[in-house]
Amino acid sequence: MRLVTLLSACLALATASPQQGILGRKVGSSSANQLGVGGPPCGSRQCDPGYVKFGELCYRLAYVKSPIDFNEAISGCRREKAVLATPKSLEEYRYLRTMGEGIVEALDDSTRRAFIGMFCGADCVEPNRWRYADGTRCISNSFCDWSVPETDNEWNSIPSLTGASVGALLDGKEQFPYKLQALPGNHKLQYFICQKSADNVEASKPNNLRVSELVSWIRITWDRPACEGDLSSYIMVILGGTTSYDTEIKCDEQQCTFDMNPAVCDYCIKPNVDYTFSVAAVLEDSQLGPAATVNQAVDVETCPNFVAPLHTTTLCRGVSEVNANGDCNNQVLWSKGSMCQAQCEEGYGFFDPPAKKYDCGAGGQWSPEGSAPECYQIVPVYSANLQYKITYQRESVESLQHQFDGLVYKYNDIFCPYPEECGVSDLSTKASLDKDGRPLMDVVLTIDTPVYNITDQEGFIDIVSEALSTVTEDNAFMTLIDYDNIELVLPIRQRKGKRNKAQASLCCHKCPEGHAYRLGHCVKCPTPNCN
Repeated sequence: MRLVTLLSACLALATASPQQGILGRKVGSSSANQLGVGGPPCGSRQCDPGYVKFGELCYRLAYVKSPIDFNEAISGCRREKAVLATPKSLEEYRYLRTMGEGIVEALDDSTRRAFIGMFCGADCVEPNRWRYADGTRCISNSFCDWSVPETDNEWNSIPSLTGASVGALLDGKEQFPYKLQALPGNHKLQYFICQKSADNVEASKPNNLRVSELVSWIRITWDRPACEGDLSSYIMVILGGTTSYDTEIKCDEQQCTFDMNPAVCDYCIKPNVDYTFSVAAVLEDSQLGPAATVNQAVDVETCPNFVAPLHTTTLCRGVSEVNANGDCNNQVLWSKGSMCQAQCEEGYGFFDPPAKKYDCGAGGQWSPEGSAPECYQIVPVYSANLQYKITYQRESVESLQHQFDGLVYKYNDIFCPYPEECGVSDLSTKASLDKDGRPLMDVVLTIDTPVYNITDQEGFIDIVSEALSTVTEDNAFMTLIDYDNIELVLPIRQRKGKRNKAQASLCCHKCPEGHAYRLGHCVKCPTPNCN
């Protein structure tokens, strides 16, 4: 019977269509209803693996390499939740005789028999002293009570032992094959027959039950039971913590999928809680079949949409989902682990630097907390000179002053529309020693070139950096200087034989009033007073 009475309101929510604001939905993966052709009827009780069904009972002929006694045979059956076979009718006994055909391999003839559930404590020459393993008596049973007149009993020989005795089934090599035989209570055999009820209903259980996370949803998937019959309805139950929820799911496909929004159970799924998910088929008699279960903790935490301020845009990576709630205010949710980056619209820049990235973490919160900073209108930098640093392996570079001047002026002619405002404003040097004690000279060259005057800032920086690193290395700039004053001076070599290139940076920033230099731009101040 169902574990929990279905609530019609929850069921209506769980079966709503996507256009109606989905809280739960079933998805079938195939177009035809596979009825488990070849399997047992749905709801029928079958034998466990290794057992053979006869009537309403199941039997198994067990074999052991080392002979065991009657009590050990009883224990062997109990380990399989069975008992030693207790035939109560001639039909059952005759079926056990057919199982005797499997009694073949044995150490010798004395162990080539099979225990069944018949025994006698004392005075075993009387049929009323024999009992079955379940406690009932052998007397008046036509195949074991030899005292009944005109009855063809099945004993190989009438029991004649007065001490404790047990019953066994002879193998087919005796004169009277598969007959009953009384043996001493301590006799050991290599075979015994176990008997149990046919109560295996595994064929009616759903297969491959799986639970996975879909952003803010849970997806429960299972395969149809292997039994043969018409199955179109299942009951799903979720238990864990303070949660107790069930719903009916319609599905007549080979594989069924149910997507559940925790909102259907008032957000009953919480992080870091173990839940038991169970799915059972509703059989033709309206009874529930055996349930497939999965114990699993699910984490359906999500972060709200990462909303950026005015003129700020976001670039997000991860899994997002529109939570359609039936009105016009649909919410965008991001799965845990998603990442967003903030950037400004063209013509705008950050006054306060943003985080390198914003992560959707535990608790459904973006980290760092808060939103991205606002972007403000930018103007060109009023003044920001370029500095280049390059290292030479020598004590002095004084003789190179005119070469740097000529080189920079050449490129100013190309990139600077107002050459009179461009030039070398400073050449500073700093002496040092390398690790081997050899002299080094760091040269810092400041070019008095307002950045707004450079028509191609990036191109200017790159080409001057490259040219400064090859001073007097080739003839690329020989036309600028007097050949008589050329002196071969090269920057020091770095790894893999490459020259030390000039490193460019900005300095001496100046912005118009009401603006402050931030991250390479003059950004409009968000407050009257800023720096």
